[in-house]
Amino acid sequence: MNIIRKIFTPGKIDSRINVSILSPKSTILNSILIMLYSGIILEIYDNIEFSPENSYILVGSILTLIFISSVCIAALTSYLHYANYTKPLLYLANAAKEVSSGNYTIQLPPHRNDGKIDEIDALYQDFNTMVEELNSTEILKSSFISNISHELKTPIAVISNYSTLLSKENLSEEEKKEYISKIKLTSSDLTNLITNILQISKLDNHQITVNNECFDLSEEIVQCILGFELRLDEKDIDLQLDIPDSLSIESDPGLLKIAINNILSNAIKFSEDKGQITITVNDDSDNVSIAVKDNGCGMTEYNIKHIFDKFYQADTSHATKGNGLGLAMVKQIINLLNGTINVNSKLNEGSEFIITLPKKTS
Repeated sequence: MNIIRKIFTPGKIDSRINVSILSPKSTILNSILIMLYSGIILEIYDNIEFSPENSYILVGSILTLIFISSVCIAALTSYLHYANYTKPLLYLANAAKEVSSGNYTIQLPPHRNDGKIDEIDALYQDFNTMVEELNSTEILKSSFISNISHELKTPIAVISNYSTLLSKENLSEEEKKEYISKIKLTSSDLTNLITNILQISKLDNHQITVNNECFDLSEEIVQCILGFELRLDEKDIDLQLDIPDSLSIESDPGLLKIAINNILSNAIKFSEDKGQITITVNDDSDNVSIAVKDNGCGMTEYNIKHIFDKFYQADTSHATKGNGLGLAMVKQIINLLNGTINVNSKLNEGSEFIITLPKKTS
């Protein structure tokens, strides 16, 4: 039957489908019935003697029988077509209309009741998956608007408050320096946020050009680490390095530095005081991998699934220390560099981010 099903449904076969709407069994049965019916008609025709008296009546009877049989077959075929094709597609059309009006919670039930999957059921499954993803995207969109409003509003309010305090008379030099320092720090955070938003926008619109060149990856990683020396010392984090003395690769050092800095920054942010971070570089003939592992709070499977979404923050307790754009940007950068990024994490056991890049551009 599988061979016959492939004949009736040519093209790529979906591995989920174990039965077909175009059922070979029913098609063969219908063919047999038609042949039997035709044989009966021919047998009746051969056993009847024609005469001028009964020829018109006989021909009329046969044509009437053929007409009635044709109507019955057409009605049965139409019903089967409606039940197997039109009705499920109407369900799908109505569901799609619901989605277009903003209902991202609708789910289509299985078309068949026997637990098997045909082409319609496979289509329903894909539709349900699409709606679930759209619902997730809609939630993230709402979260994006809420977060971006909050992220912009907070630093602006801080700057405004400290500017008001600076306008007061009889302020000591120490107070002035403190207020100015707060304004500078908040302005820097606001600048970083806007820069990240612009970077994300450019990445989304493919406006960033990749400038590949040969450079020492080990040296680039060391320079990134030196940029976080103060934060590492503040949290007394034990940094373990397993990288070669020198490793030459061909890629875009500027974009890669952004990715490494974001991952290292997250590792420090989610590590407890006196925690440990391990950076490992593995080299093979064609690719190089950079693994950054911490023993911080870790993530759930749901968090891992959405960790690269814009403005998504797995640990809301650290929300004030970031804006949820870093890993979304990292993902897009690594894609631009023809690499991959994977996450291994368990709740309360830490996380490991692994970047894999080709050593040479094709």
